[in-house]
Amino acid sequence: MKGIIMIAYVNPAAVTALTVAMIFFLVLNVLAGVWLVHHRRVLFGRDDYVDGDRTATRYLQVIVLTIPLLFLTLRLVVELMGFWIK
Repeated sequence: MKGIIMIAYVNPAAVTALTVAMIFFLVLNVLAGVWLVHHRRVLFGRDDYVDGDRTATRYLQVIVLTIPLLFLTLRLVVELMGFWIK
């Protein structure tokens, strides 16, 4: 078998709607990232009321939220560029 097997075909008439939807979700995703950065001290700051509050735990919380956010943002940008190139 040569090449990649195409699972689905995108109708050329739907490319405009898909592009608009991708831009909307990309903007929404970027705004979520900006919100996380703006509220990072509240979300990931030191909590004196919690016994055993460690810096490593807070870093893990940041990693658990930022890696999927970055992956999703990168994937949206790559797909959007793919639509614009074609």
